[in-house]
Amino acid sequence: MNFRQAFDNLWRQLFSSPIHLDSALSKAPPSQKSALAEISRLLLQRPVSLAKFLKFYLSEEEPFGLDRESLAEWPTARAMADRLFFAWKKDPNFASEGWPSPFDFPTWMTDEWRRDFGDKIAKELVETLAQPAPLALRISRKLGRKEILTQLNDSGELGQRAKASKVAPYGCVFSSYEPVLNHPLFKTGSYEIQDEGSQVMALFALWPKEFLPMLRKIPGQCREWPLDREVPKPPTHSMTVIDTCAGAGGKVLAMADAFLGKGQFFAYDVSEKKLAALKKRATRMQLFNIKTLALPEGNERSKIDAFSQKADRVLIDAPCSGWGTLRRNPDLKWRQEYDSLERLEQLQKNLLELYAPLVKVGGILTYGVCTFRKAETEEQVQNFLNQNPQFRSIGGGYFGPGPSDAFYFHAMERIS
Repeated sequence: MNFRQAFDNLWRQLFSSPIHLDSALSKAPPSQKSALAEISRLLLQRPVSLAKFLKFYLSEEEPFGLDRESLAEWPTARAMADRLFFAWKKDPNFASEGWPSPFDFPTWMTDEWRRDFGDKIAKELVETLAQPAPLALRISRKLGRKEILTQLNDSGELGQRAKASKVAPYGCVFSSYEPVLNHPLFKTGSYEIQDEGSQVMALFALWPKEFLPMLRKIPGQCREWPLDREVPKPPTHSMTVIDTCAGAGGKVLAMADAFLGKGQFFAYDVSEKKLAALKKRATRMQLFNIKTLALPEGNERSKIDAFSQKADRVLIDAPCSGWGTLRRNPDLKWRQEYDSLERLEQLQKNLLELYAPLVKVGGILTYGVCTFRKAETEEQVQNFLNQNPQFRSIGGGYFGPGPSDAFYFHAMERIS
């Protein structure tokens, strides 16, 4: 299968099925995967600015005014992909020229960014979220970042050297993709792939006062973790920590590792498949202090009422619009419809009301999302606090985008 055929299959899948870009790329022919990954991400991230640079004419409705069926067959995407493939064959490390345009995003999306934060921040968001994302790893605290980073770079098995993250105390980063899942250090549980912001959310949920100074009142470049500051040591007494929307477990694994395998960690999710994947990851990292609980969707209370006021820490990493991940998930902005966002707001409110009762007096509830949309961040937390006087705000804010994805997290202490 040549590149044009492979691209045609991938592009059509993205708009005629629920499949996401990473899944579509995983099924692509190996001989075409590198070119497809580079070119499809560029097209999805910067369609309008690329068309202008390549001198393709777009009508007013292209691309975000087209329906899914029309996008699946969109001829301009294929023509631009051919031109980009020609450049890629000359230089696989080619970088497209030109600057991101606000029109590389749906107008309704950038309009909301302006309403929430003003023109200057909206422009910065456009510039940051149209760029490729780095590859970040979280190194096991038990094994030590310095030691594993040295082993990783001295192994000679990767094409570039990893650098210590400036914002995540146990993180390291590559500027672009590397086959880190094939490395012996991964197979022995030395690290996990995890965005820097996701790592910091996990640490914030455990020690909010220590990590609060890293957050900002508006989205933007992350503040750095001071080189002379150490992450707090795990408490000497056993603590109960619940990750209520655990998925495949990135954050609960980070929290359990930060506690050096001590304490009791519970991972809740409605997907048994994701929890099974979490168990495998925990075993590989030799973290045996995590228990999973599959919840019946729509009837979660039947399983969690027994945990009422038992938890020292509860993390709600809620489903959200995902705008903070647009660098690595650029297909999201092509699929998302504004009407779906109100349903997400209601879901987030329901999750806060569902899981807040698990927090004991003196315990801490952390709400987190990988978006910067005010209706899902500041406004959601303020509404919760207004209706739940038994909680008081410790503080929260935005983290990213740049160099990490963009997040919002907020910690609240139960006082009665």
